Amino acid sequence: MKTRTAPVVHELVSTRLPNRFGDFVIHCYGGTQDDKQHLALVKGEVRGQEGVLARVHSECLTGDVFGSRRCDCGEQLDLALSAIGEAECGVLLYLRQEGRGIGLVQKLRAYNLQDEGLDTVEANLRLGHQADERDYYVAARILEDLGVKSVRLMTNNPKKLDELRRYGIPIGARVPIEAPSHPENVRYLRAKVEKMAHMLSFERKRPRFPFLDTLFERLAEGPLPPARPFVTLSHAQSLGGGDAQASGPEACELSAALRAAHDAVLQPAGPELRLALRDGSKAPVRLAVAGTPATAGDVVAVPADARGGIDLAAALAAILGLGVRSLLVDGDAGLIGRFLEGALADYCVITVVPQFRGQTGTGGSGLGSARIADCGCQPLGRDLVVYGPLRAEGSKVPAITPAG
Repeated sequence: MKTRTAPVVHELVSTRLPNRFGDFVIHCYGGTQDDKQHLALVKGEVRGQEGVLARVHSECLTGDVFGSRRCDCGEQLDLALSAIGEAECGVLLYLRQEGRGIGLVQKLRAYNLQDEGLDTVEANLRLGHQADERDYYVAARILEDLGVKSVRLMTNNPKKLDELRRYGIPIGARVPIEAPSHPENVRYLRAKVEKMAHMLSFERKRPRFPFLDTLFERLAEGPLPPARPFVTLSHAQSLGGGDAQASGPEACELSAALRAAHDAVLQPAGPELRLALRDGSKAPVRLAVAGTPATAGDVVAVPADARGGIDLAAALAAILGLGVRSLLVDGDAGLIGRFLEGALADYCVITVVPQFRGQTGTGGSGLGSARIADCGCQPLGRDLVVYGPLRAEGSKVPAITPAG
């Protein structure tokens, strides 16, 4: 949890605010550490209630007021108010942290950089900011002041779920809130998925990937073998074999499709592993070697392997115990190689980015001793996807046959 001096959050005024979505009461809060005035629009009686439908919405003047099509903020605001208006009770918090916390002027400057070819994250970084500088401490304190016991949070943002939980707000469920994408904002949305782990499906725009139909059908059948989840390895590499980032928008959509098809995603997080459930109903779980200091949040202790790192077989057994039947491992070459060395994976989808990147070391890619059975290759925009079932060298275990 972040260390800070607890601010005093107090209500300045409240009044009725009937609007096209229903009858609301608007509460204006002040006295926070940021000296800003934040709003809470409340439908019905939320004090003492569990599972209150809630949205924590950050101010976006261009989208919320002027209908900008560069983002999805205004559409999300309408969707949230409409859903709350139809519910028995609910609350929408309107936080004054424009432009993911960088302010209006810098946000407009970021727009100019986006017009020059940068994405929303790259533009913020170019201006000397973080990708997302928002904080949800004030939101948690306002929800407490309103007497909300727990919420069903409308969000696609895992950071928002994590921070509200850290600040003491129980979240019973995540409610997806996805507006249709369109040509003016699809690159912005892809950047949020690829670089900030937002949980967007792109169902309205996502093309089919028929070459992976067999994989998707297999995922519906349950775990194999029974001792662990079905594991798909996802990795992007350059022509030289080094870790890379998929360059094409189609590859970003493929990544979103793979995430949506699996129960959970496992990624490296320093010496630990981070497990994020697809539905977002629980905070991400950290897996760490038993007896080592762990970061804040839910931590699952697992034995160490011979090298002193996480025993991946034990980690997979623990993950299966959490109800995860299919797991997407989205990792760097080191993590992917460990899964291959342990014969702990069933399928892989490798995206080859058409560029050469420098590598450290002299031992090649380090991706372990396994081969892709019945390998298939598929051009995907600017990238190339190599895919197929995995079979460890010398193994007699039959592999599923890829489609296409």
